[in-house]
Amino acid sequence: MRAYINGYVTCRMKQFFPTLNLSFADWAGVLLCAIPAFYLLGTPAIYIWDEAVYVNASLDMANGSSWIVPVQGEYNTKPPLVLWMQALFLMILPSAELAVRMPSALAVLGILIVLMAGLKRWRFDFITRILVMVCFVGHEGFIRHHIGRTGDLDAVMSFFVVVYVITMLDAIHSGQWTKKHFFFFFLAFIASYYAKSIAGWMMMAPLGVIWLMSPLRNVLIRPRFIIGVAVSVAICLMYYLIREQLQPGYIDLVWHSEFTRIAKNVMPWHEHPSTYYFSNFVILKTFTPWIFVFAGAALIGLMKLGTEKKPHLIRWLVLGLGYMLIISIPAVKLEWYDAPAYPFFALVTGVVAGDLLTFIPSKWRMLIFIPAVLILTRKISFIRADIHPRHPFEHEGAMLRMTDDPNVKQVFMQVEVPEHQLQLDFYRKIKHEEDQIEINVLNAVDEVKSGDEFLISQTQYLNEIQSLFQLDTLKHFENLGYQIRVGQSKLASD
Repeated sequence: MRAYINGYVTCRMKQFFPTLNLSFADWAGVLLCAIPAFYLLGTPAIYIWDEAVYVNASLDMANGSSWIVPVQGEYNTKPPLVLWMQALFLMILPSAELAVRMPSALAVLGILIVLMAGLKRWRFDFITRILVMVCFVGHEGFIRHHIGRTGDLDAVMSFFVVVYVITMLDAIHSGQWTKKHFFFFFLAFIASYYAKSIAGWMMMAPLGVIWLMSPLRNVLIRPRFIIGVAVSVAICLMYYLIREQLQPGYIDLVWHSEFTRIAKNVMPWHEHPSTYYFSNFVILKTFTPWIFVFAGAALIGLMKLGTEKKPHLIRWLVLGLGYMLIISIPAVKLEWYDAPAYPFFALVTGVVAGDLLTFIPSKWRMLIFIPAVLILTRKISFIRADIHPRHPFEHEGAMLRMTDDPNVKQVFMQVEVPEHQLQLDFYRKIKHEEDQIEINVLNAVDEVKSGDEFLISQTQYLNEIQSLFQLDTLKHFENLGYQIRVGQSKLASD
């Protein structure tokens, strides 16, 4: 009887959960390509924009604060799925930086697994699958600051976007919409929204075009699908209603900060022309020279790919370029909004490259792994050189993180807006949690007095303090600042 029950449960699980059927070589390729996402992940100090905003909230959640209304609630307006994940890792991992970035790194790994599994189900060969992986991680488009290597929202959102898109593409490829497709599509659909609000659904526009042009368009009008949409929307709205009760005015805040930005310029300081994202490929070198390789691969693929592969290519182009078109319409643009497009750029580039290899004798094809390894090696070198603070307001927190001197109980930092201090606030909380030390912040020169000992980075205020007091430099933090002790007042000695 027990054997029958165990067999029945196992059978039902196999029917319900997707079968990956990945070989040892597939897993080895995925894990190798995932190294750039995890390499030195916990080494850089927390970044100010926007990592510091999110990690303060998740740290407070891990320490007992509300899991519904995050701290900095007027800024943390997105649903809190990523914050919940960060809080859980903060409870498990000893490194705070590693913990808050782990969801993003795992999202990269998840995207690689989904792409590998999808391509294998669609009968693309092993070398092609590996080339797609390399084309995804080998540049600075996705695995970089604010996306795959920081505690922000975009990587996790992109993972769930890739899941619901690949689920739908698999249904089109197989010619049937199964219960598995239904479940995983709507699960990822909901999760993408809880990761980053309406941004998680922007890919639905180009996906909808593909869906309407496919033989499965009738799925959209089936009662079960309509109910799935209604339930998903209700689950997403439920968070807003609950939070509005706990934080009155929240819905109005979200409406003006998130939903109206498509047609209204809510952040004039982030207004950019419609060519902004494509210009960034070259100006910021996020996708250079890959953008030219992608463009060439797209043209070659449209002309040369066979009837089995070309429909896939067209769908990936519609998804990647369609998404880029959508995010180029609003006036407000930020450089990391293009994150969900990169997996589809990788599919186009890698599959066309794999197809071109068929013209090379089979005994020479494995040589493609030499440039692939070189690309990954260059990526690792880039990461190794990109672990330093990016903004002057990150120096104070970086010094506090580095010091183990119990006498350091003050930091001098004058800020323009409260958000500038959030990175320092994160390390003040960590210091209090780990060493039971309260770190006081001096934010004006007239607060400094003889006998004070503090960290300081802002040179203009250091010079002003030095004109008023005798100073002893206790420690120099290279490229960051100083630990100083304030001596006798020069005015008093005069």
